[in-house]
Amino acid sequence: MAVKSRSRSSRLPPFLRLAYSAPVRQESTAEEIRRFTLPATKALPFVKLRANDQPLWRPESFWHVTSTGRRDADLRLGRRYARQAIAAMRADRDNHLIAHIIQDIIEDAADRTGRRRRGGCGPLARGFLIEISEAIAAAR
Repeated sequence: MAVKSRSRSSRLPPFLRLAYSAPVRQESTAEEIRRFTLPATKALPFVKLRANDQPLWRPESFWHVTSTGRRDADLRLGRRYARQAIAAMRADRDNHLIAHIIQDIIEDAADRTGRRRRGGCGPLARGFLIEISEAIAAAR
């Protein structure tokens, strides 16, 4: 009968105990969770939400607009949308909101090019981009 040597068991490290303590709840944690739900962004009139939208889901489209058919009214509306987007960007602390909107404006222009021979941005998008440009210039 073989005898186990004690030297093998003596080489094992002592049993380690791990203790877990949950981090202290801070206001910044709650604010970060709120930021990921994008409440101001989802409230914008030109943002299209997904069906059965959930708090952490991204919107389906950041640029879902309908033209009024009047160029001047569309330009004014686009400028108003830009001011609302800037306010939502600040409220949600989402530095990428304008980039997402511009990306969807470009996709919309590409879709419109496919439907008709004439492409380009409509007056709503032009008004939006003019207002964003002026806001950037004023910030300098």
